[in-house]
Amino acid sequence: MDWKILFEDEAMLVAIKPQGMPTQGDKTGDLDLLSALQEHCGHPLGLVHRLDRPVGGLLVFAKTKKAETAFAKEMQEGRLEKGYRTVLCGKLPEEKGRLVDYLKKNMRTNLSEVVSPNDKGGKKAILHYEVLETATIEGQVLSYVEIQLETGRHHQIRVQTANAGAPIWGDKKYNPMFKRGGRTEIALWSCFLKGYHPTTKKPWCFQDLPKEGAFQFFAGK
Repeated sequence: MDWKILFEDEAMLVAIKPQGMPTQGDKTGDLDLLSALQEHCGHPLGLVHRLDRPVGGLLVFAKTKKAETAFAKEMQEGRLEKGYRTVLCGKLPEEKGRLVDYLKKNMRTNLSEVVSPNDKGGKKAILHYEVLETATIEGQVLSYVEIQLETGRHHQIRVQTANAGAPIWGDKKYNPMFKRGGRTEIALWSCFLKGYHPTTKKPWCFQDLPKEGAFQFFAGK
């Protein structure tokens, strides 16, 4: 799979993960991005955050332990901003707003679900969204949406949008329109990263907009 490095210096590395490539090693034994980048660098890297295997886009890695600690602090303080673009089947409640739910992960099935705030296993999940455009393709209303996460929960965007009545196009786990086993790619892409350099403390920002799959219906955006 074709992964790409956008930026690299002595402290950090920003790369694009292809859809279908694991962020880190899993039980499949398939090549993962972390291992590929560590071979490129010749030493271990710190995994700052992750993307689900079907999801592609931007990831930042720490090249030193000091940088890894600095990024962990940024994540904890909410200073590492992550933005996504997605194509949803249907419409969200408003053109711009936020979704607040409590999510619980099923360790056996590796799926998450929305639960009551009183459920002891539930964790609060918050995302902000803006609908950029809607279109009707072959009788199906599609929404092109920008999302920013306030929290980072397991399958958060996938679960929350589905619970709001607009599951992600191509999501075989949470969208009943798409059956498992097909070749359709999920329309969810990590398109925006913004943070502070772990050594110089200067701000940095990277963007990579998706163009393939269902995103082609909104190529002008």
